[in-house]
Amino acid sequence: MNIDEKAINNFLDYLLNQKNFSKNTIRAYKTDLMEFNLYLSKNLNDSNIKNISLDNLHNYIQKLFKSKISEKSIHRKISSIKSLFKYFLNNKFINDNIMDFVQYPKISKKLPHLLSISEINDLMKLPDLSSYIGIRDKSILEVLYSTGIRISELAQIKLMDINFQKNIIKVTGKGAKERYVIIGKKAKDSLKKYIKERSKVKYSESMFLYPKIKKSNLGHISDKTLFNIVKKYLKLISVNEKLSPHSIRHSFATHMLENGADLVSVKDMLGHEDLISTQIYTHVGIKRIKEVYKKSHPDG
Repeated sequence: MNIDEKAINNFLDYLLNQKNFSKNTIRAYKTDLMEFNLYLSKNLNDSNIKNISLDNLHNYIQKLFKSKISEKSIHRKISSIKSLFKYFLNNKFINDNIMDFVQYPKISKKLPHLLSISEINDLMKLPDLSSYIGIRDKSILEVLYSTGIRISELAQIKLMDINFQKNIIKVTGKGAKERYVIIGKKAKDSLKKYIKERSKVKYSESMFLYPKIKKSNLGHISDKTLFNIVKKYLKLISVNEKLSPHSIRHSFATHMLENGADLVSVKDMLGHEDLISTQIYTHVGIKRIKEVYKKSHPDG
């Protein structure tokens, strides 16, 4: 058996148009659900979705664990299936939601990879400010660290979203939710310099802060291009291969907390839905406190 693909596509349309999920999230849901559907078609003979058993679901989850993908990926795949079944229940395709009895696996908390303040300072010195590309790249790095926003949020910023007078930028986060973030002096100066230079180049008429560099498209720069730009500079300051553009976001949050910011404010700056997502940074702080104590205290 398998689930009607039309029903899955209707669910994905619902997530996109009614729940305002991003296209990246929709792609992840589609991948998860098509994999689940393929498993059903290969392993079950019953053609009625109402007859999927708890054993069938547990067997699928066991298969996921055996495939050695990360706990986080398994968690996401289960979440995708849970959302689909909830949608089916709400639309009367099923009478009971068997996914209510499926638990999420426990995810071990991995501390994020960070840059020290010294490494951040070194990072900001790398772009070549004698070139337009270097000026652009410097503004990208400064804005990411000054605001803690995601690469995907930076890509979508429009020129009209920036208010230099109030030192704020409007960003669109997950679920198309808008919030305002503050820009510091260094980021503000870098942005002003970049925008001045940007007005002289070929694609200056684009509404986006960082336009896509293609003749036929005046949309925004892609997440992948931004990722590669930032990753290029990270490789120059550290041999740690696990550092990524997201490490700048982690560093922003950790440095804010280490310098006295409260958790709720940092949560709002990062655009987290709840404190659970932000609390990982308190563990980072405790880890560093322990390191300092061990080095500095006579009884360490």
